[in-house]
Amino acid sequence: MSKERFSIPATPKDFRFPMGDFKLKFLLIFTLCLFGFPSPLLSQREPALEWHLLYLKIRDRLIGKEEAQRQLRQLEFLLKKTYPKNLKKGTEDRLCFPLKGNTPTSIGGKQGSGYKPEGYDFFDGDQHKGHPGHNLFIRDKNQDGLDDDTGKPVEVLSASLGIVVSANLNWKPPSAVRGGNYVWIYDPMKDRYYYYAHLNEVIVRVGQMVLRGVCLGTVGRTGLNAYRKKSSTHLHFTVHHSVEGSPTPIDPYHELISSLLK
Repeated sequence: MSKERFSIPATPKDFRFPMGDFKLKFLLIFTLCLFGFPSPLLSQREPALEWHLLYLKIRDRLIGKEEAQRQLRQLEFLLKKTYPKNLKKGTEDRLCFPLKGNTPTSIGGKQGSGYKPEGYDFFDGDQHKGHPGHNLFIRDKNQDGLDDDTGKPVEVLSASLGIVVSANLNWKPPSAVRGGNYVWIYDPMKDRYYYYAHLNEVIVRVGQMVLRGVCLGTVGRTGLNAYRKKSSTHLHFTVHHSVEGSPTPIDPYHELISSLLK
């Protein structure tokens, strides 16, 4: 990509903004002060793909927290701009339980005790501490990734509408990626991220818009620890609320419990 594309032409000495453009100038200066100057990459690619590429750096600890947060703040702004707001119409506001054919009894621990966010920081990537989510277990005693009762894979459903901003598709051991095959979905209406990990198959792609209840893939045994024999087959489900590019985990336990109530 040539440097000329991003060069700023010299301004003639006698150039003056028309008075009618005062509001435009003010908005431009305000936006740049608030979000910073976008990098060339952010202005050239789709924001969902850019989010995915940024997350790979965060996951693998290849970028500092301050710079990652700055870029994430920009990308959330761009995602909200490109997201069709009318998609919200006609969809339920409550979560969809993410395991098809299963109930909240599949949630690990006692009354949500598996949620342990202490010490967690999104920007620590795969070296993060804590367990800021819930494990949803399927019936799979022989660990073949299939439901023991039906003999079929268990579908993972999108808990909310949103945009697929990252997906890992081809995890194989000895990869150190903790989530294995995973999906990140951003809901710009609620400023939330939904994370689904340890999938076998992922059938959505980055940039795809999904509705509540859409199939994202199937439960599997992928991931640094999830593929080992000592681990029961499960979906790892995490919800983050993001303010100014800073995702913070929230406990969705009660939302999961009420997701199947009529």
